[in-house]
Amino acid sequence: MVAKISSTANLGGALGYNFRKVVARDAVVLLTSGLSLDREGNTSLERALEDMSLLMPVMMRTKKPVFHVSLNPHPDDRLDDGQLAEIAEYYMRQLGYGNQPYIVFKHSDIEREHIHIVSLRVDSDGHKIDDSFERRRSKRISNEIERMWKLHPSDRNAVVPADELKVADTGNGEIRKQIAAILSAVLKKYDFQSLGEFNAILASYNIVAEEVKKESRGRKYNGMVYSVTGADGKKKTVPIDAGELGRGYGYNALRTRMADSEKRFAGHRAYLRRAVRKTMSGSPDRDAFVRQLEKNDISVVFRENESGRIYGITFIDERNGVAANGSRLGKGYSAVVFNDYFNGSGHNPFADMAESRLAERPGQEERSDDMMAGIEDLLLDGTVPQGIDYKEMAFQKKMRKLHSGKIRRKK
Repeated sequence: MVAKISSTANLGGALGYNFRKVVARDAVVLLTSGLSLDREGNTSLERALEDMSLLMPVMMRTKKPVFHVSLNPHPDDRLDDGQLAEIAEYYMRQLGYGNQPYIVFKHSDIEREHIHIVSLRVDSDGHKIDDSFERRRSKRISNEIERMWKLHPSDRNAVVPADELKVADTGNGEIRKQIAAILSAVLKKYDFQSLGEFNAILASYNIVAEEVKKESRGRKYNGMVYSVTGADGKKKTVPIDAGELGRGYGYNALRTRMADSEKRFAGHRAYLRRAVRKTMSGSPDRDAFVRQLEKNDISVVFRENESGRIYGITFIDERNGVAANGSRLGKGYSAVVFNDYFNGSGHNPFADMAESRLAERPGQEERSDDMMAGIEDLLLDGTVPQGIDYKEMAFQKKMRKLHSGKIRRKK
């Protein structure tokens, strides 16, 4: 049982997120505590919002008085509504929110049913509910729930592995569930730094992500939508807003992920460079190039125009979970180099450097990798003549580093 806790100042937003799922029939209200109900024993967004707003004191110091948690069972656990309600009550009581008003929603918008609970972090007097070591206590309570209800042990990242996913298929129905499951697995496994790199990964699952401009109450902002595509890459479904799929798939969440991926990418750049350079040094044709990299668990995604010109290339390192456009490896690895080789002059700058790489000692390759990437960039620009002595260039650079200090003059 994985618990994900968040705090917010926006009560309407927290309730609205869940009630939108109810309206779309992707969720139901499972339980309420301390809130009023209509004659049929039901509640609504307006009723719940009014009840909770009245229970929040006007004067309080807590800046984020709304408590929101999702409880996610292991995919192999099958719990009925009664069990989920019992788990929700036990969790809230043990965490210290048993006397607080709260509402429990059961979500079924992805294959694994789970629950969301919205409550208040302040009591009627404006005093904040004790949240010291809250996440640590939540983890302990989740472990207790697993033992008491005989559930499968879970961890925070318990999602279906990307390697076990099937491509999205409109014929299988439940499009939103398919997309959400694929996005969860992809975001767990891969790092990427741009929307193009993200889409290079999603393409293998027949999904495309698009950035859109939105406006709400006169305020403009960026959003994300997702569609299922065919094998030809053309969209087969109406775009689905990220907000309908769950948290973590929107514009801001993806931008945060890209920034984090950029910090981690430096540790993988040298490995990708070496793999691509080694493959290209044999002057393969395009099919052989793709096949050889696949043996190293690296996929290649070409982007081409109608005339077949390669204007983009992305390498997906399946082993390390990294997607990177060629230009991130260095200018010498950009799409124009591969287009010139496969579709143009046939010139292979990587083969020109193969001999100099053989002279390197074990362990030297990684240290000199940035230098060689710079040489490749110069070759691409045409500023270095063919037939240059790369070993001599490396030696001269080393000497400059060793003797870069100022020379003292004799008096």
